[in-house]
Amino acid sequence: MTNRASLQPPAAVLATAPILLVITAGFVLAGMDAIAKHIGQLGVPVLLVLWGRYFFHTALTFVSYAATRRSVDFVRARKPGLQLIRAGCLFGATTCFYTALTKGMQLGDAAAIQFLAPVLVTALSGIFLGERVGPRRWTAVVIAFAGVMVVGRPGSGVLGFVALLPLVTAVLLAIYMILTRTIRTQDSAASTTFYTTAVGAVALTLLLPYIWQPMDAPQWGLMVLMGGAGALGHFLLVRAFHAAEASALAPFTYAQVVGAILWGFLVFADVPSVWTLVGASMIVGSGIYVWYREMTLAKRKPASS
Repeated sequence: MTNRASLQPPAAVLATAPILLVITAGFVLAGMDAIAKHIGQLGVPVLLVLWGRYFFHTALTFVSYAATRRSVDFVRARKPGLQLIRAGCLFGATTCFYTALTKGMQLGDAAAIQFLAPVLVTALSGIFLGERVGPRRWTAVVIAFAGVMVVGRPGSGVLGFVALLPLVTAVLLAIYMILTRTIRTQDSAASTTFYTTAVGAVALTLLLPYIWQPMDAPQWGLMVLMGGAGALGHFLLVRAFHAAEASALAPFTYAQVVGAILWGFLVFADVPSVWTLVGASMIVGSGIYVWYREMTLAKRKPASS
């Protein structure tokens, strides 16, 4: 007779699976951004690219939730105002990011600057949420910002104004993350996930008559693929964070930076410069240090950091 316990996956596999899901999600979401850049290079306006990103992502999320939950109760948010502001921040962040890509910025450069956001959460939490942020974490914030300067090289003429766009993206994403932290006890996870892209999808659909331009079948295919990649990436993240502690998975979200550099090289032949690699290392390293410091403080609960 087969021992039922022997059919269970080993503990090491159970521990590794969520990490692999997060890493896979990072590469999928970076691929989504690569598709968006390619569509923009085909002459599709940025707002129309954004519509495809949001509309198909939202449609797939809605169908998935409606089918699995056999209800559409997730469309009713308890905190619609906060959901609207949160979704608006993400919409603004995506707009700035995709505009930077269509202006010729390398995917790896934009992604590296964008990932200043997790570090900025530390700074903004101290300012707006009253959380104590000690000198070590403030130092990490400063080093991460210096990394942005290394990637963007202001005054060099290499990136110029375009480099400000992913920086604005990072600020808006940081606000988005803080609002996500605030709303998680006030609204269901399903509602929050749905409204993440639904607000942008509705707004852009209303604008569709003013931004529309005809597209051929391959462009439509890329639009659907882009939205599907967004839905898949977020689905993988949700599964991962339901299977393991967020604190254990946070460092692996930086796989998206690696994915962006790899997709940029494979699709657009973008070779990352030494400045990009050094700056990205400073940003990612600071983010991982902030995570490590917060985990250490959570265990010891000291009075200072």
